[in-house]
Amino acid sequence: MSRLILAIAAVAALSACSRFESSGKSDSATARSDSGVQHPADTVITVTATGYGPLRIGMTVAAAASALHSPAPSTVGLDTACAYVHFDAAPPGMRIMVTGGTVVRIEVDSTTVPTGLGLRVGDSEAHVKALYGSRVSVEPHKYLPGGHYLVVSPVPPTDSNFRLIFETDGSRVTSYRAGQLPQVQWVEGCA
Repeated sequence: MSRLILAIAAVAALSACSRFESSGKSDSATARSDSGVQHPADTVITVTATGYGPLRIGMTVAAAASALHSPAPSTVGLDTACAYVHFDAAPPGMRIMVTGGTVVRIEVDSTTVPTGLGLRVGDSEAHVKALYGSRVSVEPHKYLPGGHYLVVSPVPPTDSNFRLIFETDGSRVTSYRAGQLPQVQWVEGCA
């Protein structure tokens, strides 16, 4: 009986963490983490519009470091209006933007970091549109002729301040970002 209760609690926790994305798909493949340990694909840490695994958009830098079990990065001398911090536990190809000491955006340019639905840099625009459907709006890329921003809007009204934005070359995803408005929309990042 206690195993059943633990299983139900685990499912509830996972579904709460992925309000923004859910695929209903199961994958029995394995993935290798940065530590070299193999984990079932279902346990791979993913990016959603509201965070990366235990790191949530809106956390302070100290709280994010604690959630990631990572040393807190130094914020001495950083621009409080907008800066990037590095957590040792963050995978290569991920940048974390902070404003006023609060995590506001996650940027990914690596093929190794998936979204909650399993999308990665290199996937096709058609795949993004197929998975997110009518929640995707297409905008022209500011700097790349023929490129696009595929902006994924949330379903629950409580998440209306968050977005996933996939940058493409007109065919394939070249990077993506997740976070809160307005910072997630900043094309130049911390410019």
